[in-house]
Amino acid sequence: MALRQLTPRTYAVFQAAAVRLLGPGPAELIQRGVVNPAGIADVWLSRLPHLAPPLRAGLLVLEFTPFPLVRKLRPFTALSPSAQDNVLADLMCSSLDWKRTLFKGIKSFACLTFYSAGPSRAFSGYPGPFGGRAGAGAIAKAMLEDE
Repeated sequence: MALRQLTPRTYAVFQAAAVRLLGPGPAELIQRGVVNPAGIADVWLSRLPHLAPPLRAGLLVLEFTPFPLVRKLRPFTALSPSAQDNVLADLMCSSLDWKRTLFKGIKSFACLTFYSAGPSRAFSGYPGPFGGRAGAGAIAKAMLEDE
């Protein structure tokens, strides 16, 4: 996959953060390669290029900023899953606005990219824009039944 907006490093950081932020069910789909939030993010950022620089910068802060600014001594992607959880929890609960903003931005984009993928719909119960496999015909039929 040729990246257009993310670098290989920011791609890896976003994928690692998404696995930790979205929970065990989504993490399994990501780890199996069924859903690729970082790949979807790269496509989104290609359509909205003005969002790419701040997201890339935030991902680099998450990856490289050391203690005491971010509660870690090694790159985010080199940490164990529990250590990554601790870093993300520190960002989420910090009294510093920039840390909470960084957390919210990465989590929001992780949710957007994961839940925009078709295989993720089982976790949300959302059947898709046209009511699942039956398509627009099922919606039209349901509207006629109400009349």
